[in-house]
Amino acid sequence: MRSVTVPLVVLSGYAVVACFAFGTTAAETMLLYPNIFRDIPESLELTEQFMSVVAVGDVMRPLGGVLTLCALIAGAAAVRYRIGLRWVGLSLASLVSGQFLLSVLYQWPRASILFDDRDKHTLAEIERAATEFLIGQGFRIAAAALTALFAVAAALVCYRRRVLARSTEPVPSLT
Repeated sequence: MRSVTVPLVVLSGYAVVACFAFGTTAAETMLLYPNIFRDIPESLELTEQFMSVVAVGDVMRPLGGVLTLCALIAGAAAVRYRIGLRWVGLSLASLVSGQFLLSVLYQWPRASILFDDRDKHTLAEIERAATEFLIGQGFRIAAAALTALFAVAAALVCYRRRVLARSTEPVPSLT
């Protein structure tokens, strides 16, 4: 039987990064969004001033890149060692569809209306974009939670295989 040390390290590392990304997404939403969306459009102007040095995207986009890289490496390890494939696949599907595509295709156009092109839109359009953005953020948090959950399940499957492999190894005698 193959050693499962390499996939265990890779899948566990992916699970840690996925959990960190979920926690960061949830914290960002709970701590920042009530202030950002409290009094549209004035709160958006204040948010732009506050985030003039480091914006949410300055942190979340690189974190998403690291998460995606870890997911691809975990996928390669799962295929190579034939372990946790279903869980890694589900995690990748959640990551790509619920975080990446949702962000790029749904969230970013609304963020553009809210922050970059606000002067080109009516107040009703800005308020609608804010509501839609918050709804999309809810789906993004759910997708991040699923990504982390499936990544942890993959790591646990790998750990289980390691424990079971060790329990069937012969115990060295003391004589």
